Amino acid sequence: MKEKLLIFIISLTFTSAVMSQSRIIMPTDSTDFYDVDSLGNMSSITPPFNNENMEAEIPFDTINVELPAATVWHIDPRSGDRIIVPMDTLKYNFQQTMLADGSSVANGYTGTIGSPTISKIFFENEEEDIFPFNNAHSQSKFGPTKQVFYNTRVPYAKLDYQTAGSRPMREQRLDAVLTSNFSKSLNVAIEGTIIDAKGLYKSQGNKHNNWSIFSNYLSDKFQAHLYAGTSTIKHFENGGITNDSYITDPESIGQSFQSIDIPVRFDRTWNKLATNQIFFSGKYNLGYYSNARDTLSAKQFIPVASLILTSQYLNQHRRFLSYDTTNVNVDGLDMQYIDQYYPNRYYDSAVDDSTTFRSIKNTLALSLNEGFKPWVKFGLTGFIEHDLRKFTMIDEIDGRMGRSSHTENSVFIGGILNKQQGEFLQFNIRADIGVLGADLGQFKLEGDVETRFDIAGKQTSLSGHAYIKNLTPNYLQNNYHSKYFWWNKDFGDSRRVYVGGKLYIPFTKTTISAGVENIQNHIYFDKNRSITQNSDNVQVLMAKIDQRIKLGIFNWDNEVVYQTSSNQDIVPIPTLSVYSNMYLKALIAKELTLQLGVDAHYHTKYYAPGYEPALLQFYNQKEKEIGNYPIATVYANMHLKQTRFFVMFYNVGTKVFKSREYFSLPNYPVNPFMLKLGLSVDLHN
Repeated sequence: MKEKLLIFIISLTFTSAVMSQSRIIMPTDSTDFYDVDSLGNMSSITPPFNNENMEAEIPFDTINVELPAATVWHIDPRSGDRIIVPMDTLKYNFQQTMLADGSSVANGYTGTIGSPTISKIFFENEEEDIFPFNNAHSQSKFGPTKQVFYNTRVPYAKLDYQTAGSRPMREQRLDAVLTSNFSKSLNVAIEGTIIDAKGLYKSQGNKHNNWSIFSNYLSDKFQAHLYAGTSTIKHFENGGITNDSYITDPESIGQSFQSIDIPVRFDRTWNKLATNQIFFSGKYNLGYYSNARDTLSAKQFIPVASLILTSQYLNQHRRFLSYDTTNVNVDGLDMQYIDQYYPNRYYDSAVDDSTTFRSIKNTLALSLNEGFKPWVKFGLTGFIEHDLRKFTMIDEIDGRMGRSSHTENSVFIGGILNKQQGEFLQFNIRADIGVLGADLGQFKLEGDVETRFDIAGKQTSLSGHAYIKNLTPNYLQNNYHSKYFWWNKDFGDSRRVYVGGKLYIPFTKTTISAGVENIQNHIYFDKNRSITQNSDNVQVLMAKIDQRIKLGIFNWDNEVVYQTSSNQDIVPIPTLSVYSNMYLKALIAKELTLQLGVDAHYHTKYYAPGYEPALLQFYNQKEKEIGNYPIATVYANMHLKQTRFFVMFYNVGTKVFKSREYFSLPNYPVNPFMLKLGLSVDLHN
């Protein structure tokens, strides 16, 4: 690992230095960066964080914004439109990027960075993936919808390196991106993430290797985005520790031990998840040239309508394998060691389960653009999408174990109505319905609306989001075969109705949000780790307040989330979750920004989901409550010109509190007290 990191860093630095010698001529007028796309999705556009005031991100009109040297965006997979996002230039709270729980007020995870993770904030969890094994890694998932595309005036490279612990239990993460424009219209980039986390507990390590090459071409009449990526995640599974007393009451053990000495359920057992994908989006604009608003500029192209084609190939593979096969006798029965933890066994050999999924998806869309004439106040898009899918898994064929395959088609039609120009009101409404194939009858209607208004010169924003969904169960929810779990179901459609909103108050630096959802026919894994469907209605309510306080160099940021579920057996969630961050920040010698602070993640006790390695899924359990213990850090963040770095002491509560219940999930404690370091360097010229 060390040699690979050294070679990669040297190569990246050398390439950036060579590229920096070439002069890249980039546009300076904002209209060259921001086209009035058919969808625009301006309601999704957010500015970079204000690093001095740490104000909440607020959607804004890009027309009046002074643009940075680089513009970055996500791509809409159906419409091919660009959704502008902030550049990663955060000076403060950089240390949170090292933590498995840093992406949420409350996360559940199995211990190390890159491990299976679930948000304990209900509305933060994504909709069920068509390949459900992705759900446990949704927060670290790579793909075209999460890829950041670039348009740069100069070559740009960024290198992040984070490390924690000492050998042989070290955690390391390397993130790197290198991008450059080769003309006004063409950008090419490469990005990679390597995680090598040995883990502080036995048989807990995991490795991530994620690489992507991507490009975009932007001109008046034609826009194209290309993405090709490969991702491999391999993590050892220990099934959790065998006795919580090793954490909660170590004195009772009667001997000296380290975290790596704590007994765990499994050994030589792991999950592997591999993904390869190619994505292309092309948009052809029909329109005309007119005099630009700036008379010194050349004529401006006005897109009237657009024809969009997007295509995606996806190939995914999941394998669960164990060499923990020593013969044991349990209640008079001979079995392999790992078998004793599972009541059912559908074949006798060592566990080796694999499932594959392939998809070829094509979408054709036609849009009428907003604003090409003063009287055209909204944009309208219609699309048709075809998805060809193939699944393979083990199966019993003629009395013997073999492999079976299933192929299905799905056709959707849909439309988008939006208004993304204007100062006071913007909205985006989209709907789609399955008209043929496996998703016949699936229906989604979603809407966003936002208004902004000034109060004493301060811009206040109020937004709302709502949806109605009728979701057909995917193939692997209805059918799955493995050594320990085997089912063939015929679940009905799930129905979800949600309404929520958010208010930002600039005077007090307060953001208030709330939402409520009704779920019928919810599909989940019960306490027996069996997939099931609840026919009753379950209501989930969430209210959140984000409050930032600043007095001179003293700062105190708080996020407080209140949640309630009408049925905790079906949708278990903590009643109260809090993230609190108290720190001092100052500018030293007009060059070095310094942040010194302490923060903590906390939530009330509840029956947190359990984690089942053989399924790579989280399930509802009623055996152990988790919570009422803060996972706290003491840290120092520094930023000097193009360099950010941090020093952090993690889980300092173990040095302060007598109680030691630092579990994230049942049987899965977080790392004990340890030192973590991080460095980020921007290489742009």
